[in-house]
Amino acid sequence: MRLVVLSGSAHPALAEGICTGLGIAAGARELGRFPDGEPRVVVGEPVRGADVYLVQPLGPPADCHLVELLLLADACRRAGAARITAIVPYLAFARQDRRHAEGEPHGARLAADLISARVDLAVAVDVHGSGAEGYFSVPFEHLTALPALAAALSGRFPDPVVVAPDLGAARRAEALGALLDAPTACVHKTRVSPREVQARLVSGEVAGRTPIVVDDMISTGATIEAAVRVLHEASSRDEVIVTATHGLLVEGAVARLGRLGLARVVVSDSLPVARSAQLDVELVSIAPLLVEAIRRLRAGAALTDLRA
Repeated sequence: MRLVVLSGSAHPALAEGICTGLGIAAGARELGRFPDGEPRVVVGEPVRGADVYLVQPLGPPADCHLVELLLLADACRRAGAARITAIVPYLAFARQDRRHAEGEPHGARLAADLISARVDLAVAVDVHGSGAEGYFSVPFEHLTALPALAAALSGRFPDPVVVAPDLGAARRAEALGALLDAPTACVHKTRVSPREVQARLVSGEVAGRTPIVVDDMISTGATIEAAVRVLHEASSRDEVIVTATHGLLVEGAVARLGRLGLARVVVSDSLPVARSAQLDVELVSIAPLLVEAIRRLRAGAALTDLRA
């Protein structure tokens, strides 16, 4: 089948990187809005009988990018595409994976249902929570950017210790620690509100070591801020490195992290990250990971060593 890669508006640069790796040009499409604000999508690329890959991370505004992805998929289906795969490097709504109170929705399941209704396969990277695959009614491939992040960090810092900023990131810290051949530690955190957390202690030996704090995403930066304070209280080195797959950096996160005096912030380019004088962010491309996944999917080969 002929290969077609189409980009939504969320991250055209990542789509271009994928196309470069595959040796093809991005497919033609028009994205805009009608006068009343409704999204307008037109797929100009011939896709009848084609193997179509739609590249659209669901970064802010997640609702707009989700609807645009669905419209692109619907347009391709109605134009006769043989197979449609959604490449969603950042899967929004994944944190809404349980109902905490009466009257709340299950956002993770709803987003998965909507995507599953219009594509044949979905691919995401380092999804928050382990239950994402169960929400999709189509095949779902969950990839990880940790090897790429580890390659960018390896050998650069003395006596590293990989630190989970909360218990939810413990498995991620263990995986990165194994890749870096470094010990691990874990900060114990209590979330006071969606925007405020408290951290009180750290399990593991961090004194005199260089902490590499790892999480799946950096959103407001509150979790990272709390972890850094506890690490300094535990006599770690002053130079703290922070790494994550998804650099959302919302609600003043850049200013908050900038005040911490971090030695380095390393994130993947799963989402576009604006340059700022307040915070030096090093980007690691996941285009090679997604290129390899697409090649294997087209060849019917296993993705085992690419999976989270």
